Amino acid sequence: MAGSATVASIARREALFSTPDSSYVDFVLDKWTTVCGGLGIASSAVLDDVKSVMSPWGDRAIGEHCNCPSYVSRDGFPIEFSISWRQGVPEIRILFESLGDEPTPAACQQAGRDLTRALVAKPGVSIDRYDLVEDLFVTDDPRPYRPTVWHSLAWRPGSFPHYKVYFNPQVRGVANTGDVVAEAMGRLGLAEAWEPVGEEYEQLSSRGHVIDFFALDLRKDDNARVKVYFRHPDVDLSELDRIASLARHHDSARAHQTYRAVYGDAVTTANEPMTCLAFRRGVPEPEQANVYLRLPGNAETDGDAARRVADVMRSEGLDPESYLDTVSALAPLPVDETAGMHELLSFRTRADGAADLGVYFRFSVYDRALEGHV
Repeated sequence: MAGSATVASIARREALFSTPDSSYVDFVLDKWTTVCGGLGIASSAVLDDVKSVMSPWGDRAIGEHCNCPSYVSRDGFPIEFSISWRQGVPEIRILFESLGDEPTPAACQQAGRDLTRALVAKPGVSIDRYDLVEDLFVTDDPRPYRPTVWHSLAWRPGSFPHYKVYFNPQVRGVANTGDVVAEAMGRLGLAEAWEPVGEEYEQLSSRGHVIDFFALDLRKDDNARVKVYFRHPDVDLSELDRIASLARHHDSARAHQTYRAVYGDAVTTANEPMTCLAFRRGVPEPEQANVYLRLPGNAETDGDAARRVADVMRSEGLDPESYLDTVSALAPLPVDETAGMHELLSFRTRADGAADLGVYFRFSVYDRALEGHV
C-alpha cells in the first residue's frame, strides 16, 4: 500500500480550497449546506445556530496564511466536518476551536471558555459537569498545537443541536495525564467506570498509547457521555483493538473487518489511529468504543478513501449513495486527484443492529501542514 510520501506525489493534499477572501462562517455555511444537500436534508433549521457558535471570530477572513494555527487540522485550519450514521440516520457535525482576540493559545482558550458559558442559553444544554472539571484542563500558559477548549455542534433532522466540549488532558504534562483524567472521572462520579482502564493505563502508556483528548456532552439528560480519546502509535491490529475491547459493547470480530478495509493486508496501522472510550453514569465500565482509522497514508486518494468507506457502509447494511454524492459535491477537484479531504473513518458497534459509522472531513485551505502534525 502506498505510503504518505507517495500519496503526496500523486494527489493534491494542501490548499485544496482556495478561499482567502471568504470569512470562516461563510465557508462553514457553504460546506454545511453542501453536506445537507448531498444527504437530501433541509439545512435551514440550524444555520443560525452554526452562525452563533462562531461569533464573533467567524466573521474574519480566512486569509492566505494561518496566523493562529489550530491543532484541529493538519494545516492549522480550526474547523473539521463529519457525518455519522447511527441506526442508519445521518448526523452532521462540526468540530472547531474558537479563535481569540489575539492569535495565541491563551486567547483561544479564553474564547472557548466564554463560548461554553454562552451555550447555556441553548435548548437542552447544561454546563454543570463542565464546571466540575474546567480547572483541571485550563492553564495560564497553554501550549501551541494542542487543544485549548474546543467544541462540537451535532445535529440530526428533527432535533435541536447537541454540543460537546473537548479538553487537553496533557495540560499538566504528558507524565501527569493519567492522574488528570482519573481526577476528572472521580469528580464526575465515574471513578468505578474508569477503574478497569486506569488499572491498565501505565502499561498502555509504556506501549505508546497516549490520552490525547477528554470530552463532555453538554447535556442535561442521563445519557450524557464522558469520552476519553487515546492516540496510538503504529501498532499491529490486535494491539489497536486492545483499548476498544475494554468497552462493554465492542465487537472485535466486526471491528477487524473494518480495520482490513482501511489497512488492507498491512501488518501494522499507519498515521496514528485513535480509540475513544465512552462512559455514562450507572455503567461500571466503558460502555462503547469508537475506533478512528486515519485514511491519509492508507488510501491513495480521496476516491480510494470513498470506495473503502462505501464498502464498510454496505457491509453494515447502509446505502452509501448519498454519502458518495456528498463527497463529490464537497470536493473541489475530481476525488481521484485529491488526498486528505477524507481524514478519518470511525467505527462503533452497538448492543444490536448495524455499527455506527462516521466520516471526518478536513478542508485544507493553507499551502503547508503544521510541522509535526499528522
